Formats: sequence, structure tokens, C-alpha cells
Amino acid sequence: MAQDPFEFETLRRAPLPVQVAGMIRDRIESGAIEPDAQLPSERKLSETFSVSRVAVREAIQLLQAQRYVDVHHGKGIYVVDPAVRKASSLDNWLSGRGESLGMMVEMRRIVESGIVELAAKKVTSEGAQRLIDLARELETGPLEELSEIDARFHREIASLTENVLVIELLTTCLDRTEPLRMRTLRDGHGRELAARGHMAIAQAIASGDAAAARKAMEEHMNDAMRSI
Repeated sequence: MAQDPFEFETLRRAPLPVQVAGMIRDRIESGAIEPDAQLPSERKLSETFSVSRVAVREAIQLLQAQRYVDVHHGKGIYVVDPAVRKASSLDNWLSGRGESLGMMVEMRRIVESGIVELAAKKVTSEGAQRLIDLARELETGPLEELSEIDARFHREIASLTENVLVIELLTTCLDRTEPLRMRTLRDGHGRELAARGHMAIAQAIASGDAAAARKAMEEHMNDAMRSI
């Protein structure tokens, strides 16, 4: 029987950080917010959108990873010129390539093992607590949000490196391995395994143990490879 062309999948409500990032990105792309313009502070944006500062911070991280903004600590958040964004986008390099999902997970294993080492060396007490909280979310979050919760945890680790290229590369990798996350996290065992991996990584980074963080991430990625 032919599939009804007007039958669509159920829409999913996007997490707040994704919505905030999307609205700011639309204003940038429309030209309403011009290149090199300085965005309002996190506090002001939090008030404008009526969301928490954590949600705003995650939205800014998404925009930074996509090269829509640059964050200059102590100075502010500035809109990136479109020409610069297009030239620097790592997604341009990856787009159209035919790598398998397994190859993308292997790439994440290599990349994220280095990321966690650097994160462990730079983590603050506030950043450590955010990671622990995000690790717990994978255990308690609603089923339909697990893929985004998982991605948010890994993006948060990347943000601790304070390296925008690292954040951009990881965001691209996460986007391309989303089908695997959605499949494995809907399985009870897969979710439990991922949550345990997240907590081990978070605790190692929080303790500042770079070697333990690397080992925990490698084990986490090995679990992902086995689930393919």
C-alpha cells in the first residue's frame, strides 16, 4: 500500500536553548542584527526570552559552534560576518561525504578523548557541577529529549576547552551521529549504559584527572561502537 504523502512524523518540541538560538540566528540571517553587532548580556537575554541564564548560555554555545557569534570573555558576544562564517565552517568540509556512522563514531572517539583531557585541566567548580547535573539528566529526562540531553552533555565538555573550533567540530560530529543516539537511548539498557558513562566522565573531569577522563570517554565511545 502506497504511503500517504500527507502523513508526517509527530513534531517534537525543541529544547529552550535550541529555540533561543534559532530566534537569534533568524534575526542575524535576516540582517536585523548586523555583522559585528554586540548582543545583549546573558542576563538581558534571559529577561528578554523569559528563560534561565543556563538556557541562554547553551543557546550562545550553539550559535558560537555554528559560527554565528564570537564570545570574547570580559568583553561581550559579537555577531560574526557571514563571509567569515562560510569560510570557517567545518561542516562545509564534511557535507556530502559518504562516511559510515561507524567512521563518525571513530572520529568522535579520537576527538573527544582529547577534548576531555583539556576540559579536565580547565574545568571550574561551576563547570564541574553543570556536568554532574547534565549526567544525571540522562537518567531522569523524558524519552523524547534524551538525544538532545546526550548532545548537550558532550557540548558542555567541549565548551570547557574555550576553543570555538573544538566546539564547532564536535557539534558537527554530534549532528551526524544523532540517528545512533536516538536508537540506542530508547533502549533501557542503552540508556543505562550511556548514563553510567556520562557520570564516569563528569566525575573524572570534575576531579581534574585528565587521564581518567580520557579513559572514561574512550570506554563510552567503545560502548557506542558496539551499539551500531
